[in-house]
Amino acid sequence: MRGPKGDQRFIRDYNRGLVVNLLRTDGPMSRADLARHTGLAPSALTRRIRDLIDEGLVTEAGKKESSTGRPPTLVSFNPDYASAIGVKIERTRLRAARVNLSGEVRARYETGFDPSPKASQVISLVEKAVEHLNGTRILGVGISISGFVDTINGIDIYSPILGWENVALAEPLEDHLDLPVHLENDVNALTLAEHWHGAGADYRNFVCLTVGEGVGAGVVVDGSLYRGAFGGAGEAGHMMIDPSGPRCRCGERGCLEVFASDQFLRRETIQLGYASIDQLEQAARKKDARAIGVFEQMGHYLGIGAKNLVNVLNPQAIVLGGGRMEASDLFWPAFETEVREHSFAEAAKDLEIVPALLGEDGFLIGAATIVAAEFFRLPTERTAR
Repeated sequence: MRGPKGDQRFIRDYNRGLVVNLLRTDGPMSRADLARHTGLAPSALTRRIRDLIDEGLVTEAGKKESSTGRPPTLVSFNPDYASAIGVKIERTRLRAARVNLSGEVRARYETGFDPSPKASQVISLVEKAVEHLNGTRILGVGISISGFVDTINGIDIYSPILGWENVALAEPLEDHLDLPVHLENDVNALTLAEHWHGAGADYRNFVCLTVGEGVGAGVVVDGSLYRGAFGGAGEAGHMMIDPSGPRCRCGERGCLEVFASDQFLRRETIQLGYASIDQLEQAARKKDARAIGVFEQMGHYLGIGAKNLVNVLNPQAIVLGGGRMEASDLFWPAFETEVREHSFAEAAKDLEIVPALLGEDGFLIGAATIVAAEFFRLPTERTAR
């Protein structure tokens, strides 16, 4: 006897998801390999693959090498079946990109705004970005943003960089765009991008440390992003380095960000009489000893922060990224020396320290890939809001 239609639809969607996700992560594969990994009966698998090929979500991709008999046909996931739009909201700039299902950027958009913007202004700019990047079969919009983020309800709870508290972004944007919108802490978005597509792909336990307008950390434990009890894990920029240090924009004194981010570089730039951080960087490259000293000090303090994370978490690797990485040659040696020489010996013995591979695109790729990952979740795993 056949079950209720709802049950049949659920089973069909579940089996479809098993096949698609296996091909996304481990494909291309033969039908026999798919049947073995999913546990589906050959007849059910054949129906699912036929439907997916008709839909354009998967394609046949040549033959698998075989030493005996007829080589089986491989089935492959089609990364250009759809796209998602990834957005990064920065202190005075909004960047966005249309990204395919393999994390490849297909189109870009950028615009600026004044510091401490109103939420309504940023929402309007996101709408314009999505309109500019719109294309065939957009799955949704992912937004990466600084600070403490409620990912379930799409609320930026606290962002010192933007001067925001309890700003709802996902719901108003969903109402205006008629698309799913997912909000994520920007460093977590970058961490996931590097985990899926970049320098973190070979590690199941690593820390992605970012340096730029702020300092942040994304933590991957046993292959999964660690968010903490309330989603606030990774605020490494606000670990206290010196209780008598300068006041941070979060209100506390002596935070890591005060000594190892663009806040620090702007302060030192003014004191040394340069017009901008770029001029300070140029002076360091021209062997100005004072400018070189600024970047070395920055690397030293960033290393103190990283050393603390290494001692607490014992990761396989630190992946270093963020907006200030174009100057990494100026602060990397001091950073790595601090981590290597002052972490507990066993914690640092096999530690790898590597640069992020995706650059600033990683924030956009991560935000977009979160949308895709949510779209392809099995029916039993989807997040409700």
